[in-house]
Formats: sequence, structure tokens, C-alpha cells
Amino acid sequence: MKKTSREHLEQFGSAGLRTLCLAYRDLSREQYESWNEKFVQAKSSLRDRDKKLDEVAELIEKDLILVGCTAIEDKLQEGVPTCIETLSAAGIKIWVLTGDKMETAINIAYACSLVNNDTKQFIISSETDTIREAEDRGDPVEIARVIKDSVKQSLKSFHEEARHSLISTPERKLALIIDGRCLMYALDPTLRVDLLGLSLSCHSVVCCRVSPLQKAQVTSLVRKGAQKITLSIGDGANDVSMIQAAHVGIGISGQEGMQAVMASDFAIAQFRFLTDLLLVHGRWSYLRLCKVITYFFYKNLTFTLTQFWFTFQTGFSGQRFYDDWFQSLYNVIFTALPVIIVGLFDKDVSASLSKKYPQLYKEGIRNSFFKWRVIAVWGFFAFYQSIVFFYFTAAASQHGHGSSGKILGLWDVSTMAFTCVVVTVNLRLLMACNSITRWHYISVAGSIVAWFMFIFIYSAIMTSFDRQENEYFVIYVLMSTFFFYMTILLVPIIALFGDFLYLSIQRWLFPYDYQIIQEQHKDEPHVYSRVQLPETSHLSPQEARSYMMSMLPRESSKHTGFAFDSPGYESFFASQQGVGVPHKPWDVARRASMKQQRAGKS
Repeated sequence: MKKTSREHLEQFGSAGLRTLCLAYRDLSREQYESWNEKFVQAKSSLRDRDKKLDEVAELIEKDLILVGCTAIEDKLQEGVPTCIETLSAAGIKIWVLTGDKMETAINIAYACSLVNNDTKQFIISSETDTIREAEDRGDPVEIARVIKDSVKQSLKSFHEEARHSLISTPERKLALIIDGRCLMYALDPTLRVDLLGLSLSCHSVVCCRVSPLQKAQVTSLVRKGAQKITLSIGDGANDVSMIQAAHVGIGISGQEGMQAVMASDFAIAQFRFLTDLLLVHGRWSYLRLCKVITYFFYKNLTFTLTQFWFTFQTGFSGQRFYDDWFQSLYNVIFTALPVIIVGLFDKDVSASLSKKYPQLYKEGIRNSFFKWRVIAVWGFFAFYQSIVFFYFTAAASQHGHGSSGKILGLWDVSTMAFTCVVVTVNLRLLMACNSITRWHYISVAGSIVAWFMFIFIYSAIMTSFDRQENEYFVIYVLMSTFFFYMTILLVPIIALFGDFLYLSIQRWLFPYDYQIIQEQHKDEPHVYSRVQLPETSHLSPQEARSYMMSMLPRESSKHTGFAFDSPGYESFFASQQGVGVPHKPWDVARRASMKQQRAGKS
């Protein structure tokens, strides 16, 4: 019975079915009552309840008699193979951690395009003849030693083979497949480095027959050992520990319960929505965050360095260049709203283009928008612009005077310099935007107008409890001079000329990937971002009705388990091997019945 059931399990697993073994044990009434008393005590325990329940379960789950095995078809959700293929093209390495048998796990990997006929597979399994012989002898110590030696030898030989394969045939994909018993020994501190090295050399990894704890251990191994950003996705209670161990945890809401969703950072309804979450919203968020952070660094460095140059003129006496209220409201009002709008609405390409070109996601993997080179460029232009703001306004003010003939002073120069700073940093943000909406214009114009409204009111009021007399009537004196208008017009142009020149050369000679996509689709701005409704006015009423009927949603095929092409699950492998697909008896009977029905109607 045991041998026959094992053969059936292998056949079911190779067919992509989920298997279940059935066993029983005869208990007397006294045995059950004695065990049930311990079970009730463990269930009502306030400390270590799970551990005590496991110990009680082990008391009765032994000496079982095998009855047989069953198998069911567990279909993949719609769009899973396409989603995984897209994520792989985006440069994301995908690991499958499942509790299924190895044959079923390999079948799933084939269906998800993680493994194909050209993939070189490194299989580490505990179902070898050597290990089975040790199991038949029944010595637990010998079994553990044999499995550990086998795992150690396999890891070293496969790792060396993977190195040679990456050098000789780098285009060939590699896949590591390991079961839970072998993984338990591979996660040992003495073998963990070899396991991680082999796993990182492979394009995909499949871990089967793993426990929830092993899922979390594998995730932590990659997170801490390889220093990689990890994302875990699952739909059941067995995936909770794995979801919590990753940097980002995603739970799929469905029939498995809500435990995974409650423990996750994000919740989605279907696996295929992971494409939109990562390639669209995730990439947009990365792009926006990088832009917001670097822009904050730039605008504050520009503002601070302008005051730094002033200290050289005062002998480092501590004299302030800007009014206190200017410094307090600079980040709160005068430059706050535009960067918020950019953080909310900026996008380099549309959602459809992001999914059409998944390779764009690799810019985030390479951290292209937050490297030291990018920060250094922003810092250099902040340095350059601060020199322009201070020295140009200071030098020009030596030849300026008000309508009364009074020479312009410190607060006149600082007000002009601050006006140039506010205008320039807001305009510079527009130059950094990939998509500009009316909200961008409103926020930038509103910030500049808010500055002028503030200075008009602030300069017109004098109070006795602060130093506002320094700014009293300054803006009105400045606006009576031609010098003020020339300064706020020319200084921002001179300050932004370097940025304009750099951005032009960079886009022309050293473009980012998304900039190339922008150029390729610059003449079709809406074709990928909006749904185009077909023109049906030229159709006859009957044709229009037929068209509308064809557009109604229909039930998709129920025979989509593991992305197979037909109800016969052999068809997938047969098509891969180029052989004819055998018809099943129930398929033949069903088709014959359909032919008879058609013949009867005719």
C-alpha cells in the first residue's frame, strides 16, 4: 500500500494536482478520554498554547494506518503566468515558497514561466535512494547525517556548476528546486552561505514542502544575508510569518481567510494586481520620492548658502541676512505647495506604458534617481545659484537708489535676493517635472503670489514688539525703481541657465530609459492613458446590437488550472515536447454528445 500510494502521489504531483494522504488509528474509549482531557487543558492554557497543542497532537498522531491518497486540481488565478513573466522582465527575482509536493511545485513553476524546457534545474531532494535506504533502517541519527551530507555535497557541486554555466552560457536560465527536509539542513549556519550563493546565481528558486517557519527563514536569509529588498506575497495563515519577515508584505484577500491581509502592508484582491502595484504605483512613488527629497535638499541648500556668502561681507559678525519671518515661512508657505503637487501627481510615463515596458522598473533597482551623482548635481547648481543670488543683487544694488535718491541698504538687497530665490526655486521645480498639469501652474504661481502678498502686508505694518522696522516700506521703495524689475527678471534667468543647459545635454546624450520611451510616444499622449471608444455610428442597428452583445462580459473558461491550454492537463507538457495530445475518455464522450445534439437540431 505504501509503495502504491507513493507512486500515485508522484503521478498526481506530475499532473499538477494537490495531493492529500488519508490514514486512521483505532482508539479505545479510555485512550480517547485520557487524550481529550489533555487536549482540553492545552486548549485552555494561557501560556504557550500552540506549543502545548502540538505536543498533545503528537500523542495521538502516531501509529497511523495508511488508507490511500486523493488529489484535486487547484487552479491558478487568472493572469498569474503573465504577471510573473512581466515581473521577471522587470528584473525582479521570483522565489516560490510552497507547501506542495516537489512534483506539484515544479508543475506550478512551468505554468508560471519560471521554468521551461531550456532551464537547467538544480534539484535537491530528500526522496533519493540513499536517503530511503537510511529511512528503512530506522535510525534517526543516521537519517539526519545522510541527509545533511547529501545536501552539503549537492550545494557545493551545484554552486560550482552554476558558476561555470554563468560564464560559458550566461543566457541560459538556472533554477534551484529544494524540498523542506533538505532546506532544514541547508539553513544550518555551516551551509547557509552555500545555499545563499547558489540561490543568488539562479534566476528562480522553488522551495517545496516548506513550513511557515522555513518560509520566514528563507526570507530573512535573503534580506539579511544578501542585503536585498524583499517582498513577500501570500493569501493564507501559513504565509503570515513570511509576510512579516520581508521588507514589504502583501496579502491577497480571498477564500483563505484574512490573516495574511491583516499582517500585510498592502492588500490586493488578485495576484495579477501585483503588476500595477509594483510597475506602476511603486515606480511612480519611487520617482516622486526621489524628486521630492532631492528638491528639498536643493532649495534649502540654495537658501542657506545665500546667507553663507553674506557672512564673508560682515566678517562673520552674526548679522542676519534675511528677516526672521522670511526664514520661518520659506518652507511653510513660499515653496511648500509645488513640491506637494509633484509628490502627488508627477509621472514620467503612463500606466499602460509602465506595464508595456517593464524594463523601466530596473531604473529603480539600480537606484538611478537617488545616487550620489544625482545629489551632487543638485548640490552643484544650488551652490552656483546661491552665488548668483547674492553677488549679482549685491553688486547691482551699488548702482541703485530709490525715487528719493536714497542708496539701497541691507534689507533692500536681502528682500530682492529672497524674491529671486522664491521665483527661481519654484520655476526650477517645473523644469524637473515629467508631466505638468494645471495644478502645477496653480501651485507655482500661487506660491510666488503668496510671497508678494505677504511682503506687501508685512512691509506696510509696523509693530513695537519685533524688528519689523527693518522691512518697513522696503518693498514699496524697491517697486519704485527700475533696478528691482530688471533684477527679478534677469537673475532667475542667469541662475536657471546652467540647469537648462545641463538638462538639455543629459536628455540628448545620456538619456534615462523613461526619456527614450517619452520620445518614442511623444506624438500619442493619450493612446495609452485613456480607453478609446470605437466609433459605431456607421453601423446598422443589427450590427450595432451584435457588437454590443460581443462586448458583454463572459465567463472565462473554468479549465485554466496552471495555465493549461485545454481541459486535458497533459496538453501543456505535450505541446512543450512536440507530441500529440491524447484525448481523455470523458472528452471523447462529451464531444460525441455535442455532435449528437447538433445533429438532432438539424
